Amino acid sequence: MTVGAPGPSPAELAGYVQVARDHREHERYHSVLKIEEAAAWRRDSNALKLLAARWSDSPAPDRLDPAHGAVGCVDLNDPAVVATTGILFMEGESEPAELIALRARFEQAAARYQRLSGWLGEHMAAEWPRLRTLLTPALAEAARPRFRALTRTTEAANAYSLVARLLDSAVYTLNAQDLTPEGVRRAPAAAASMVLTASWFLDSAASSLAEAGAHLGLSDPDWTSFIALAETSGSLET
Repeated sequence: MTVGAPGPSPAELAGYVQVARDHREHERYHSVLKIEEAAAWRRDSNALKLLAARWSDSPAPDRLDPAHGAVGCVDLNDPAVVATTGILFMEGESEPAELIALRARFEQAAARYQRLSGWLGEHMAAEWPRLRTLLTPALAEAARPRFRALTRTTEAANAYSLVARLLDSAVYTLNAQDLTPEGVRRAPAAAASMVLTASWFLDSAASSLAEAGAHLGLSDPDWTSFIALAETSGSLET
């Protein structure tokens, strides 16, 4: 935009206001969703920490005979983890189905957030030059909150890419460890170290996501301020 260039037409400004209304409501939902999802990831991460502690600290007791029924691996299971996540190592069985499902959830989440980062980043890249039409004396006051909201949404797009990388690293770490009962028993301290490392990746992903969600929530008054200022600027008059 050059010096003295006109601002948006009334129709364009009306469109900006409608976009702001829609995205304010959308971000109200997603700011909460991201925090809730981050909390769920931390619960899964805490379960991995408990397993790591169990494998690191507990001497291996006598194993129960699978001939007696579907018996658990008393040296590998943590009662709190079993009760809260269902992760149960069983004699004569393979990796617990709940661990397989946990890993799959994070693999899917990593792909989802990488896609979201790319999609949102493309849209934000287009918004920065588009919204320069607001940078006129008549609309400068309205432009400030609108660009604050744009900044936070752009930051969210960048954060989602980091979240995807952290989740992918957690999945890679879990895949690199044999999590069958026999695999853990071959080197329990090594298995504990790998699972603990995966949990730290999950903690970082959860923290980044929660922070992004919290920052999105801060845009609510900016969206509202922009709508009010834009509507009262006089540029919407026909």
